[in-house]
Parts: sequence; structure tokens; C-alpha cells
Amino acid sequence: MVAMLSVVATCFSISLRAQKLTVQVSANKVQVGAAFQVVFTVNAQPSTYTPPNFKDFDIFSGPNTSQSMQYVNGSLSQSFSISFLIAAKKEGKLQIGPMTMVVNGQSIASTPVNIEATKGAVPPGQQQQQTQSTQNPDEQTTKSSGDDVFVKTIVSKTKCYIGEQIQVIQKIYSRFDLRGFQNVKFPAFNGFWSQQPEGVPNVQLQIENVDGVNYYVGEFNKTYVFPQRTGELTIDPCEVECVVRKQSNKKPRNIFEQFFGGGGFEDVVVKAYSRKTKINVMDVPEAGKPLNFSGGVGNLNYKVEATKNNVKANDAFNLKITISGKGNLKLLEAPKLTLPESFESYEPKITENISNAGGVSGSKTYNYLIIPREPGDFVLNSLDFSYFDLDKKKYVTIPSPELKITVTPGDGKSNASAQVFDHLKNEVKETENDIRYIKKGDFELQKSDAEFFNSSIHLFLLTFPLILFVGGLAYRTYYIKQNSDVVALKGRKAASFAKKQLISAEKQMKQNNKEAFYTEVTNALNSYLGNKFNIPVADLSKDNITKELQLRSIRPDTQLKLFDTINQCEYAKYAPGAVSGDLQAVYNSTVELISTIESEMKHV
Repeated sequence: MVAMLSVVATCFSISLRAQKLTVQVSANKVQVGAAFQVVFTVNAQPSTYTPPNFKDFDIFSGPNTSQSMQYVNGSLSQSFSISFLIAAKKEGKLQIGPMTMVVNGQSIASTPVNIEATKGAVPPGQQQQQTQSTQNPDEQTTKSSGDDVFVKTIVSKTKCYIGEQIQVIQKIYSRFDLRGFQNVKFPAFNGFWSQQPEGVPNVQLQIENVDGVNYYVGEFNKTYVFPQRTGELTIDPCEVECVVRKQSNKKPRNIFEQFFGGGGFEDVVVKAYSRKTKINVMDVPEAGKPLNFSGGVGNLNYKVEATKNNVKANDAFNLKITISGKGNLKLLEAPKLTLPESFESYEPKITENISNAGGVSGSKTYNYLIIPREPGDFVLNSLDFSYFDLDKKKYVTIPSPELKITVTPGDGKSNASAQVFDHLKNEVKETENDIRYIKKGDFELQKSDAEFFNSSIHLFLLTFPLILFVGGLAYRTYYIKQNSDVVALKGRKAASFAKKQLISAEKQMKQNNKEAFYTEVTNALNSYLGNKFNIPVADLSKDNITKELQLRSIRPDTQLKLFDTINQCEYAKYAPGAVSGDLQAVYNSTVELISTIESEMKHV
């Protein structure tokens, strides 16, 4: 008991101890483009922190956090550190602003640090950035030429038809030992619909000879794209920061390094880019284009089948259309049906079974619900499917089999419905005469002083409270039933809950509090996705969200916009000083994004 009280007293004394936030840099005088480290340390665990504004610096790594705790001779000490690996963008006297933290409810800040940046060792026009060895951050790294490390974008073809599948591969070439990648920026593929193979690519390095020089080569990205408009489209450059290990040009520090040559090896960060790639997209030929062509391009198959060939009037059957093969299956629109006049059809249920391994292929099924209203013998034809065959370079029409549907008279209720349909179909419009004659014959007159008792108004007033009471009971039963399912209730009100949270984000935006603003936007999106799709907050991963969005047929561009917003907010929470942009635009984009998802789900 005494030992426990001593530990509690020790912890209490630590919490009362004055907190101090210190800052250290690996060097106060640096070269432009050469990375150095800045570390912020506090002797307690902060509840929140705001990094400084690195507007004059490039951030290579960070924020990186570490925590330590020691108990020596009855004294407990702890420290919390946040480090960044940065490099100056320009020459001159620069300043690293203060880091602010909230510790035990008190806000503390570090002192600004002055940095003198001189002209770097990298030649002008060279588009690489370097970092120093992590073992010796105070020493200058070696330089790297533009031919040493580069990215190459390889496309399966540069001339294609609209909707044709193209394979895009990004490879990294390095003359040095390739240790890893960081901060990869893939192209946006504007004008294309893109699909990446599932799973994380396993980068395997091979040796390839380019113009007599051996390179370590690794494929780090593969994407399948489908052009959606004609003309010249551009695949933007891919940007990646590579960590390579190369021999240092520093002077030997001792006789052993002098004897064995040089100052050893060091890890260097090199930023590499690919070139822009032009794709010439042609429209499919107009000559011979079938009237029922819906944009299918590739090598496709087609199948039509009905679940019933004999059905009663006003009973339903399903018409199942399956398109399979290799091509732009994801972009195909639902086939338009040509049915007899007495057949009613509804929007189809779409099922996809598409694989991205070795190219986009699989099947897409449209399941139509059809209700015949009149008895008789019918033939469903004119359901042919046409697509543009890339191998034959011409249109191919796959005829559908003639589906004979026999509709027999239904029960009495069905016959009544058929008569109503027939009456509506043969309805005749009636016109009124311009001149109305004086009414002739017997008609009733009513006294102006008729009694109120037993009148229609009197009866209505007597029955109205009863009608109101019964209606109230019915509404209460309906309300209890609707709100008994908590999951469904949260799903229906997910958008309204999220928009209420966005009100807090709007207040932070007006106060220009970036960190709190991005935190509120992130909370609103997490709340909306969790309530809408019944996903616990702990399970809100990209894979789970993507799975739910695809099940509800949310468009790929909407999914991409959602994850871009989430990534931007997550990054801004930890480094708001390094994020630039219009907060109003982020707020408007988030509100529009929630409304778009709600709208697309209503049409599923």
C-alpha cells in the first residue's frame, strides 16, 4: 500500500512539473535540397499538437513520433518526441516556426529556429532531391545525375478505339541499389476510366540493359484504362521518391576507410519522374454501326433467357441478359428492351462478376422483372446485342433466341386488372359543349333554413375525432415500427447527422482553425459512412468502405473523390501547416459528396 501511494505521488508530482517543449536541428546551416532533421521534445504526453508551418521547406518524412519512459532510483521520467526530415526550398535566411502542444490542459510552444540555406551541390535543372544518411545527418550526401534513376511509363498501345482496354505499367530504373519507395504520386488518368488489379504489387527487381548501361528495374504499378472520349489524351507523369544506396564521396574518416576506399555507403532519396504519354483515341466507325449498338468494345459473348415460358396474366417472370468476355464491361449500359405493349418492365438488377487479373474480364448480368397484363401467345424478339470486335475491326451482332411466352388468364382479381388495363388503353376523350342548356326535369330543392342536426356537416364533425384517433394510432404504430430497427434508422438519418457535424466544421472554418476544421470534416465523414453502411468506427478501412460502395453501385469517380477527401483530411490533421488550399472548397466538396452518395443510392 505504501509502495502504491509512492507511485501515485510520483506520478502526481510529474503532472504538476512545469512542462517544457524544446527543439533541436541536426544543422543550422544547410544546402538547398539537402535534408536535415528537426526534433521537438516535451517531457510529457501531449493531448494534441500542431506542427509548424514548413512553407519554405520540403517535407521528406514526418511527423514521426517516439515516446520513452524511465524509472530510476524512485524517479519517473518520460519524454515525447516528434521529428521531421526536411530540406530547404530556396537560399537565404529561413525560419522554422514554433510547434504548439496541449499538455495537461495547458498550451505550450517551442521557440522559432533560424536556418541559413546556401546554394546546393545539385546542378541547376536537375530534378532530383536528396537526403542525407540517417546515420550521419550532419554530413552532405552525394549527388545523383538524371540518368541514374528514372521512371518509365509503358503502354500496350498508343493508338486505340474509344472504350478499348489499354494496359499501363510504371517501372523504376536505378543504377544503384534500390532500397525502397515513398510518396508515390500516380497519374489521374483524365479522360480514362481506370481499374487496378486487386492486391498490393510485389516489386521484384531485375537487371536490364539500357543503351549499354545495366539498371535495377522493378515494376511497381499496373493499371488498366479505357478511354472515354476521342482525340489525343495524355497520361500525366508518375512521380516517386526512391531511396537508393550508393557509395559516398566524402573523405575517409580513418585509415581503414582510406585503405579500403572512400567513406562507405549512404542512403539517398531521389525524386524521379516519368514522361507524359500521348494516346490517340479513335471513334468506332460510323459505317455499318447497328442501331442497337450500346458502346460495347472488346471480345464479348451474349446470352438471353427467361425464367418462365408459361405465366398467368399479372404474374411476373424474369428476363435474364448476360454479357461476358473481355472488354469494357463496367461501362456498358443496360440493354433497352423491345416488348409487347401489354408487358410492363422495371429497371434491371445488375450483377457483376469481373476480374482484373491479366486484364478486365468477366460477366455482367441484367435481371429484368416483367409483368404481362393480357393473355395470349407472345414472342420476345429484337433482343439482339451488338458490339465492336477489336480483333476483327468490325461490328458483330449476336442474335437472341426467340422466346415464346404463353400468358394464360389469371384469377378473378387478375382479370379485373386486365380489364382496367384494356379500358385505359382504349380510353376515349370526351369534349364538352360550348353552350350549356337550362337543366330540365325533376330536381331536389333544399330550404335555406334547413336544420344542422343530422346534416352532413354534423355527421362529419361527429366522426372526425374518431377518424383522427384511429389515424394517430396507425401513425404511432408505423413510427414505432420504423424506429425499432436501429441500424436502418441510423442509415436513413446518416446524412442529417453528418450535416449537423459539418456545422461545427463551418464554425472552425470561419475562425481559420485548420486543424479543428479537418478534424470535424473527418468525424463527419466517418460518422456518415459508419451509420450509412453499419460499419463500426474501428472497421472503417478503405477495403470495407470500397466493398460497401461497390455493392450499392456508387460510381468510381465518386469513390475516388471520397477517398481523396478522407486522405486530405487525415494528412491535414497531423500536418495542417503543410497543407494549403481553400477550406471553403473542402467544405463545399464534402457536403456535395454526401449528397451525391445519397442520390446515387436512391437510384440503385
